[in-house]
Amino acid sequence: MFLATKELKYTKAKFALIIAVIVLVSYLVYFLTSLAYGLASSYTNAVEKWEADEIIITVESNDSMMMSYLSQADFDDVNTDGSKAKLGLFPAVINNPLSTNLLDSRIDVYFFGIEDSFLMPNEVKNLTLSGNKVVVDEELQKEGYKIGDSFGVTGSDATYEIIGFSSKTTYQTAPVVYMSLSTWQEYRYGTNNTPDLFSGIIVQGSTSSLPTKLLTYTTEDYIATLPGYSAQVLTFSTMIVFLIIIVAFVLGIFIYVLTIQKTSMFGVMKAQGISNGYIAGSVIVQTFILVLIGIIIGLILTIITGIFLGDVIPFAINYLFYIVITAAFFLFALFGAMFSVRAVLKIDPLRAIGG
Repeated sequence: MFLATKELKYTKAKFALIIAVIVLVSYLVYFLTSLAYGLASSYTNAVEKWEADEIIITVESNDSMMMSYLSQADFDDVNTDGSKAKLGLFPAVINNPLSTNLLDSRIDVYFFGIEDSFLMPNEVKNLTLSGNKVVVDEELQKEGYKIGDSFGVTGSDATYEIIGFSSKTTYQTAPVVYMSLSTWQEYRYGTNNTPDLFSGIIVQGSTSSLPTKLLTYTTEDYIATLPGYSAQVLTFSTMIVFLIIIVAFVLGIFIYVLTIQKTSMFGVMKAQGISNGYIAGSVIVQTFILVLIGIIIGLILTIITGIFLGDVIPFAINYLFYIVITAAFFLFALFGAMFSVRAVLKIDPLRAIGG
């Protein structure tokens, strides 16, 4: 430990450059991981909030809830040992009627038609959806909307009043607007002779048997059917895994070369009678300190970036991913140190010092 810290203090410039490299590569990996996880989460935030065990739609909908049409009879036919709720789902484009440029104020959203059920986000459970009163995702706050404001919908004369904001309720990257199921049906099917139809049945618990026209999914299976989700996750996951392997491997080689460059110094130490165990220990401790400092700074920079850019980019922190990445960095760096230690232990002191 003494030798490792003494050398770090003696050659500050060299080790500062090494730490800078570790900081940059760790920052790159942590940042890209947070971006990928944030983008994937923006697809599924609203679905995850349901805390559902099963999601039921019609077989003919071809895995698309928006193309699923269910009736009250279908709802009654679903027997569950838990809770079940109706959900209406349909995309919309909203606008700000007070904006000087109506086209620039347009925002893609998803309308969720719900009844008084567990589908209502916990932070707005005390609010009641009725008539044109709606709860919207907090993303609309960033667009300047406040409680009491109203917005219009492209292709409709209807306007809706915001009575509350929900947190992290996005669906396929778009903000979610919660409204009563009857209001949703009026928007979806028109105000004249509005049919009592909805898109899906969300179940907390398990179902026994279903009619042949209905199909059930687990939450994970349903998420996998969302357009583009699986391809996106697979692409980013493959990219990040290979990036971690390559960066960690390069880091291990970097540590190996750094240690081998000090062959003459280790030869002198061995000639003075210093044990192999002490030399090996100093190399490993020094590697651990360098990687630890670099990773800590890289993490801090990643979090700071998320704080300042979180409103602009889909940035989300997953501590499990961070732990796996950190473990990979340490593992490969220590592997590089161990290989270099093996070479150090074979050093002939006389040859190392030019004898």
